[in-house]
Amino acid sequence: MTTEPRRADGGVRALARGIEILKLFGSRGPDLTQSEIAEALALPLPTVHRLVTTLERLGFLTRDPRSRRLRLGLEILKLLGPLMDGMQAPELARDHLRALAYETGETVNLATLDGSEVVYLMGYTGERLLTAQTSVGLRLPAHCTALGKSLLAAVGDEVAARLLGPGPYPRRTPRTRVTWAQLQEDLERVRREGYAASDEEFEIGLVSFAVALAGPADRPPLAINVSLPSMRATESEREVLVARLQETADVITASLRLAA
Repeated sequence: MTTEPRRADGGVRALARGIEILKLFGSRGPDLTQSEIAEALALPLPTVHRLVTTLERLGFLTRDPRSRRLRLGLEILKLLGPLMDGMQAPELARDHLRALAYETGETVNLATLDGSEVVYLMGYTGERLLTAQTSVGLRLPAHCTALGKSLLAAVGDEVAARLLGPGPYPRRTPRTRVTWAQLQEDLERVRREGYAASDEEFEIGLVSFAVALAGPADRPPLAINVSLPSMRATESEREVLVARLQETADVITASLRLAA
């Protein structure tokens, strides 16, 4: 009489583990081995093999025939379209982001906030040879990225503190803010100046500026950014990029209001 509940519990557990495997490709990298997945999730290798085989069969994962490394499969793309349609903002922002990347030559992204992480929804790479590389679905910590700080500032200190927790936060570089008190000062500055900056706080040699989009409280918060190598982030270049970001954010926000 207890067989069915046990089977149900097992099915839910397998589903949860399968989802955790898929999420790893957003946080750990675009391709992973079974051993890397097993280590990251603290699961036995045979369990990972069984789950991965199922995800491959369903099309949510695919395996490189040479390296045997796993990547997200095409079935994920079928889910991405309805997600983007539901959020509406990515499609309305597409042309404006592409134009900004073309004009500046730098990498431009649109992202939202999911817990303590930033999730990349769309990105365009500029024409410069040395530029930041991002991908849709990429997850980065919010506390040390310009996108993250702009989004945290937008949701307010109470929500931001709840999402991040009390700290200390992971230190990515010597410049990373690792306490709530340090980060709160940054968030106040973001609200005052209208943009966020990450000056080698996530990675040495990488600078980023971000501006949150004004939107309804019942929708996920959104922000856009420009990332570039620190050697190009001169004071004059910063002023130009921030001004263009703010202009682009205003245009996208106006488009969202019209669409609503």
